[in-house]
Amino acid sequence: MKRAIIDIGTNSVRLLVAERPDGGEWKTVTKKVNSTRLGEGMANNKALSLAAKERTLAAVKTFADEARSAGISDLTAYGTAIFRDSPEGPEFAKAISETIKAPMHILTGKEEAFYSYIGAAGTSGALTAVVDIGGGSTEICMGFGTDIGFRISFPLGCVRCTGQFDVVGARGIGELKKHCFELFPQADEVASVKRWIFVGGTATSIAAMLQKLDVYDASRVQGFVLKPEEVSDLLKQLFSMSYEERCHIPGLRPERADIIVAGVAILDALMEYFAIPEATVSDRDLQEGLLDADLVKPE
Repeated sequence: MKRAIIDIGTNSVRLLVAERPDGGEWKTVTKKVNSTRLGEGMANNKALSLAAKERTLAAVKTFADEARSAGISDLTAYGTAIFRDSPEGPEFAKAISETIKAPMHILTGKEEAFYSYIGAAGTSGALTAVVDIGGGSTEICMGFGTDIGFRISFPLGCVRCTGQFDVVGARGIGELKKHCFELFPQADEVASVKRWIFVGGTATSIAAMLQKLDVYDASRVQGFVLKPEEVSDLLKQLFSMSYEERCHIPGLRPERADIIVAGVAILDALMEYFAIPEATVSDRDLQEGLLDADLVKPE
């Protein structure tokens, strides 16, 4: 059995093609990403720009065509924060569905949190909190196996916060972290969790940068352990660099150079607020969780 998932986010469009033998587990065949920046300007304007919609639609169509040319008919697209926030979200989702001739669903914040948890933590036998820092939102989901105890979605993301705050200096970083600290008390229920997993482009980029990976290697990112002092040091390094300098950092894709500072600041604030001594990075995330969305559903 083969299945394709297209995840359309605030910053990028991602394709996951996976297959599962009878009675077996899903195995990744292909993972691809295209940074289309659908949410450009989202901090100041809820409207979707025509250019951003065209880029996104073209990327989604390319991925859908690739999946079908590989013989996959089981294809589903999902939208996240930008589709929830923009009044044009439902209309654009319909246009995507018609273009690729496949279902297109807009996930709620709590659904996004749930499926990110399932993708990263699976049926873990330990109480676990999974954090997904995306372009437009940040989700936290706490659970024990598939027994979910708490889910929340915050309007915090690397694209959104880059537009809201001046993240090229210490003052702007301080204001962003203060904003995070004002929101995080809503998730105090997860403060006692010992096992934390971070997913999403910010977390995987941090793992790649700390390892100086010239070429992204999912096997080296999966399971990488983050320490709060490493994240804080990286944040100081990043906001002291120019955009051009960040474009040449090993492990950081150039198209993330303008938004990575905000993402790292959010992650740094979260580790500080919840006093997290260490966290694991997962390359498996929302997309992997959505592979079983027809069977596993949030309550």
